[in-house]
Amino acid sequence: MKKHINRKIYDFLRPLGVSALLVVLSCSSGWSAISPSQVLVLYNADWIGDEPLTEAGQDSQEIAEHYVRMHTDPQSGEKPYILGLHCQHGIKVLDEARHLNTEHLAESSDDNKAGVVAKRSYLFGPSPQDDQLRDSRLVEFVLPGGRSKWRLHTLQMTLEPDDGKALTLVKDGLIEAKGKIAGNNSDDWTIRLNAKSFADGDVTIQASCSDIQGRVHSWQADYVDADEVELSCTGRDGKRDDQHFLDDVAAPVKAFLEDSRNARDDGTLLKDHILFMVVCYGLPRTAVAPCGIARGITNQINNFGSIIDFGQRLQLLYYDLDSVAGRKVKAQKFTAQGAFSNYFLRSPQTRPLFGTANPFVHPQVYSANPSFENGPQPLPFTPANRRQHEERFVYFVSRIDAPDPLQAKALIDRAVYASKYAGPAMGILPGKTYDKAKKRVGYLERSSAGTSLWEHGYRHLYYGGQGKNLLEWGRLITEDGFLNDDISYLPGGIAATVISHNGWKKGEMVEDLKRGVTATAGAAKVYRGAPHIHNKSWWDDEVFYPALSQKKTLGETWLMNQVNLGWITTFVGDPLMTWGGEQAVSPMLRFDPDEHVRFLVTKNRDVCLLVNLRGTAKQPQIVQLQAVSENGKKVVSATFDANPALCLGKKDECSEKWLLTLMNPFGEKIEQEIVVDCETSQKTFAHKREME
Repeated sequence: MKKHINRKIYDFLRPLGVSALLVVLSCSSGWSAISPSQVLVLYNADWIGDEPLTEAGQDSQEIAEHYVRMHTDPQSGEKPYILGLHCQHGIKVLDEARHLNTEHLAESSDDNKAGVVAKRSYLFGPSPQDDQLRDSRLVEFVLPGGRSKWRLHTLQMTLEPDDGKALTLVKDGLIEAKGKIAGNNSDDWTIRLNAKSFADGDVTIQASCSDIQGRVHSWQADYVDADEVELSCTGRDGKRDDQHFLDDVAAPVKAFLEDSRNARDDGTLLKDHILFMVVCYGLPRTAVAPCGIARGITNQINNFGSIIDFGQRLQLLYYDLDSVAGRKVKAQKFTAQGAFSNYFLRSPQTRPLFGTANPFVHPQVYSANPSFENGPQPLPFTPANRRQHEERFVYFVSRIDAPDPLQAKALIDRAVYASKYAGPAMGILPGKTYDKAKKRVGYLERSSAGTSLWEHGYRHLYYGGQGKNLLEWGRLITEDGFLNDDISYLPGGIAATVISHNGWKKGEMVEDLKRGVTATAGAAKVYRGAPHIHNKSWWDDEVFYPALSQKKTLGETWLMNQVNLGWITTFVGDPLMTWGGEQAVSPMLRFDPDEHVRFLVTKNRDVCLLVNLRGTAKQPQIVQLQAVSENGKKVVSATFDANPALCLGKKDECSEKWLLTLMNPFGEKIEQEIVVDCETSQKTFAHKREME
């Protein structure tokens, strides 16, 4: 899958020099800072997982509470709102369904993928499948392989009404019927007709023709009258295919947002005050789309799916789908194996909401001819502007999530740190040269956003140069002078790969999270009931990075790049994150081994060293961690974390003396020698300078 690369964008930005990224979104006066209280943090109150290296208590709630703590204003006390979600099905303790404890929020009904049903009942014979109702107004017959392989004078075609006499349409290759029917001499189609103009109700079209070898081939297709098909939000069984989401998620979230007891001091309901939602580790990653309707963008029916990102489903909590998408049954063409084309009747919701269906989308995103200085700008994401588009009411929703809770929690600390300190000086060590070697920056000259960032002083950039690559920000290689022995990322680091298999199971997104990015995106689910993701499902570097350079939040920036709503893309990262900018100064690294270090022996007899720097919203702390034993064994936590952890070895193998090295993103280092009694998991300390 290839990402469109806009050469005209590159040619426009190159001459602008160091100020390019500062002027591209110059019309920023309408933007106002999004406050912590405009975030609703959701966690799974039914979650029971408690990983041994995390704090005591279930992990989903721990991560949510940590988010609130790190975003509480130390002066005003303003902070995000928090809500735990419970499964509403089953009897507590006895037989709770715990629908929220799975990666996908499963449903009990699954029969409304097309969003339409046939009105009539069939007393005799099988009923047609509601997702395969061919439109009788759009009959198209195509001779397989082209006309040259067939004896056209042998083509026969008849129309058989549901109740009536058969009508000959084509006889011996010639059209016999009078009316809305036509033939074609090219290979793209042979016969087209509006069967409804010949007979109301259901019809069957039969055709036969001999190939050039003389073998007779026959085809048949059933069609329905579009007037006898209606939109449905339940399917034939009368049950909503998204009922569990409505009960377990939508209802409690709406109740919280609309409760007057939670209103702001001026009476504003949280429904209208909240702009961002944060979905924490432990909640499902996918849910069924509204009404269970499968959506997609291609003509391949197996590329459609009703499973979408959990956050994008939440995003549409108050969105008027009927008003925006429409209430008219439509025919949609899908590829077919036989001679009759598949124009199946569908709800308009089978296409994801696109473009200005998101009122805050950047008008130049993925544009071929942008004019960033003078071109149109996106509508600022504010409650007042959202009220102008009540029918297109959206939140922006991202996840604080990762393969394990420690990685997920680290996303918060990195984002808070980046919001204070992520300027060009971060990651620059004295005496080190950060050149444009290919290993460091790849094909950076092919990225206009990357070139401008480089000219503005940012040095840890990488562009892979292929259609699947997006610009990586904050990327560290081993030669950059830090503790990582492989690729790692500075706080605020961004990386993503535009390719269809990039999801939670084994995609590049998971690898990026392991390497310490702060923001990424991918498919919430790859195939298996989900729509096939496309190359405009991530972001456009030429809009994304200029917006961040203008100190827009990550959430606002993602929203202006979001050309599809109700889609499969999952955004991972803190929506409140901003870049610290050029004025960021190095924070003082604080480390007290008595206060910040503890040991844990796991069930597998692994001795783990855990550091908790106890950073705050006002003074976040984040480091890489390395431990070297007296025998020369080295273990490294290469990602920048506020709570780095290392496994020193098995309980019966671990050495007594270890030299710890902590290093922050500005290169400040602390070394500390630790003596560990592996049997009792106790620790004693001796400062390195005292040992020398």
